[in-house]
Amino acid sequence: MARLTTRSASLTGFAELARSLGLDPVRLAAEVDLPAEALADPDLKVPAERVGRLLDLAAVRSGSRDFGLRLAESRRLSNLGPVGLIARDQPSLRKALEVMRQYQWLHNEALSLNLDEMDDIAIVRLDFSGSGGRASRQAVELSVGVLCANLRGLMGPRWRPEAVMLRHAAPQDLSGHRRVFGVTPQFHHDFDGLVLRRADLDASLPAADPGMARQVQRYVDQLAQGRRRAWRETVGDMIVLLLPTGECSADRIARRLGFDRRTLHRRLAEEGCNFRQLMADRRAELCAALIAEGRGFAAIADLAGFSSLSAFSHWFRDRFGRSPRDYRASLAS
Repeated sequence: MARLTTRSASLTGFAELARSLGLDPVRLAAEVDLPAEALADPDLKVPAERVGRLLDLAAVRSGSRDFGLRLAESRRLSNLGPVGLIARDQPSLRKALEVMRQYQWLHNEALSLNLDEMDDIAIVRLDFSGSGGRASRQAVELSVGVLCANLRGLMGPRWRPEAVMLRHAAPQDLSGHRRVFGVTPQFHHDFDGLVLRRADLDASLPAADPGMARQVQRYVDQLAQGRRRAWRETVGDMIVLLLPTGECSADRIARRLGFDRRTLHRRLAEEGCNFRQLMADRRAELCAALIAEGRGFAAIADLAGFSSLSAFSHWFRDRFGRSPRDYRASLAS
């Protein structure tokens, strides 16, 4: 089974909370084999199961059984990135939930959101997968707490769910749960999620801006298309992004995609290419395009990740059989 990933935005606020409880967040991350960058860069793809282990470890080490809930208190709808912006600008809560359900995988592949309606109630259920068993207690409480905070952000600060359902057992101290949810959860239930009044689904959202929602959705749809793209295209785009840093490597790109270098090489091999050749091809395409745009050669050398202009010129002559200057002249002829 493929390892499911989540955006490292799921760890927003983790480092600050851990330090306030006397913990070293970087050391904890290392213990569960998460890169330290995941604590600062919200857009890394990291294994969802390791995030759950990190949250549980922090709860045990700090003695804070409500660690996930405390982390949820710092979250805003904006932590969902562009998906949160689309949801905010929908005309009703029902439409906002549809957007969140449709694009949830962009934020966390291991979590899905489902909506059921019956009589005068609606159930928003979170389903966790890819954990190899029951989901982490802290990850569940973080996710349900964030869901509640997001709906409150959409509906207004006085909104609260009719009920909160959690599969796991109740802790001795429920003060954190009451503070976050506004109600006392029901434990040992058969699902994790929230119960709402069905009438809430069709309530108008005060911040709705349908025009803005359409603009942002076009961008998110482009991101969603990336899920179906070939790996060589996704990796190729990351190569172009990382070339100017001088640190474009298979290891770094694999880490950003949430798996190891061996998996990266295997997936590229399945599509009939290898990383070294792909990097050379995308670098050549980039340089040719920048020359056609009229960019200066020194700037092109920097953007293509060369240590010097002479190194760029030597590579270009080997690749194209002529100097960068002669190549530009041939385009004008």
